[in-house]
Amino acid sequence: MQLEDSGIPTVVLTTKGGFHNLTVQVATAFGLPDARIVVVDHPLGGVEEDVIIGRGHSIVEEVLRLWTT
Repeated sequence: MQLEDSGIPTVVLTTKGGFHNLTVQVATAFGLPDARIVVVDHPLGGVEEDVIIGRGHSIVEEVLRLWTT
């Protein structure tokens, strides 16, 4: 919230399922109902490095779009 208040665009990364819903609820509770949120497949832990890299590559365009709009 401090970054957004300072004019620094911020993107939150979360995973599908209950974590996405929780992220929206927490952002709203902190006064950011329009928070920029990017969602990737769950889980992030316990998976191979190449899977994580692939997930990262799949969201680059969306993150850049959210940072610049």
